[in-house]
Amino acid sequence: MSNRIRVAAFWIFVAACVGSAIAYVRWRTGAAERATGISVPLYDIADPAVGAMIDGMRAKPVLFFQSASAYGRIGAVDLDNLAEQKIMDTLECERSHFGKTDGLCLVLNRESIQPRAFAYFLDRRFQPSGRLDLAGLPIRARVSADAKHAASTVFVTGESYASEDFTTRTTIYDLQARKAIVDLEQFTVERNGQPFSNVDFNYWGVTFRRDSNRFLATLGTGGKRFLVEGDIAQRRFRVIADDVECPSLSPDERHVVFKRQRSKATGWQLWAMNMETRESWPITEDQQDIDDQVEWLDNEHVLYGMVLGSGLPEEVLGLWSSRVDKAAGKNREFFLRSAWSPAVVR
Repeated sequence: MSNRIRVAAFWIFVAACVGSAIAYVRWRTGAAERATGISVPLYDIADPAVGAMIDGMRAKPVLFFQSASAYGRIGAVDLDNLAEQKIMDTLECERSHFGKTDGLCLVLNRESIQPRAFAYFLDRRFQPSGRLDLAGLPIRARVSADAKHAASTVFVTGESYASEDFTTRTTIYDLQARKAIVDLEQFTVERNGQPFSNVDFNYWGVTFRRDSNRFLATLGTGGKRFLVEGDIAQRRFRVIADDVECPSLSPDERHVVFKRQRSKATGWQLWAMNMETRESWPITEDQQDIDDQVEWLDNEHVLYGMVLGSGLPEEVLGLWSSRVDKAAGKNREFFLRSAWSPAVVR
């Protein structure tokens, strides 16, 4: 079997596993509800009183997330009172993210084979206000803090290259116009002042700067990962660092936290990097696999989803927090139960 066929077969297997895992999570959640007679209370987003409640929560720093108790629906919690989660009766998102007004929710197509998924634009009260087709399995979503732009990344089958280990497609959206504006493969790339190009280029892990026209992302090629800085208006990238995957830029833009391959096993470890000096250091233990694009709680802490142990999703899937300063060393603390895909809106 050729290398190209092996790669394609592997990602077909991954897609099947992702679908099976999603179905299993939903089945286990439903089984728990049937056994106990207890279901998660959901807030009706069409109710004006609930809309007013959401507006009130947005008036101060709030954490939006996806619920593991009511699979994929959007939850909200006041950062000053983490004990009172409010789960909304929304679309079931595979990935989501939010800015100060609008949001993006990536949803699997459960009605037909194609398209594989949809990107839904959500208003400030989580009501769908537009939908576009997605060509693959959703893996990443990001919205700029000013809610002007958003990005989605999907796994795409049938487009693998011999020199790269998977294929992604990342799209930038104009969130106000509710339309896609560019695929990142249409950007030119510069490295060390020279044009840089390969047929196997893949992009994922977008994180926006404050002005939202500029952003950081991962460029994968030939089995290597590069941190690139992009400019939407100019449709241009420049490589700014090596060995960086799924970056997330701090609110003050001084640090980026990212995934890096673990040295002692397969999987990923979280690292931080100073954007001025390019010095980097690990912030989580090498023994713990963390496969997520982190969200910044503030300029000193990041949040990320992680599974620990076995059991029902609401019992083992939660959000954890780590300090990013070098003096803190490798650390993590539990933050919020039954949640993943966090988005802090300030």
